This record gives sequence, structure tokens and C-alpha cells, in this order.
Amino acid sequence: MEGIDGSGKSTQLSLLSQWLRSQGYAVAFSEWNSSQLVKQTTRRGKKKEMFTPTTFSLIHATDFADRLEGYIQPLLQAGAIVCADRYAYTAFARAGRRVRAHPRRP
Repeated sequence: MEGIDGSGKSTQLSLLSQWLRSQGYAVAFSEWNSSQLVKQTTRRGKKKEMFTPTTFSLIHATDFADRLEGYIQPLLQAGAIVCADRYAYTAFARAGRRVRAHPRRP
């Protein structure tokens, strides 16, 4: 599920998950920036405003790869449905915005 902050993604995913479970499906949830590899680093970096656009992109790629390989794919292979609060497209959109907001200096 993609969408801007406060648009109701979590609410809609919760409703969808409840309905899917009521229909007999195994359902799991995955959240943006929830990989234990980068969760604390991301929090500290945002608080101190210490990341460049490239660093943010690499951290988000690490988060996504870790969740995909260690959490999402095994669940899908076991037959579960994974509801994701944000996914790869969020990283693409945010990276583009960061680069425009902080252009490279000559």
C-alpha cells in the first residue's frame, strides 16, 4: 500500500487484513523501515539530519532487501498474503524528492 503520511494506509491495511483473515487466508504485515539492520540507524540519522540523499537511498534499499529476503519471501512461499505499509515505490519517490531538494554542488 502506497500513500502519503496520514492518508489512511494503516487503517486500510488493517481492514483488508481483517477481511482476508475472515476469509481464511494467512496474513502478515510488513512496515517501512522495520528491518532490524537499519531501524536504529535510520532513526538517529533523521533526528540529527546527517544523511545525504544517496545515504538515505542506500539505507532504504538495505531495509527493503532485508525484509524481502528474510520476512516477505518466506511468508509468500508458505502461502501467506503479506500486506505492506509502503513498498519499493516509496523509496523511489522519496529519493527523487531528496535529490531535487538537495542538488549536487559543483
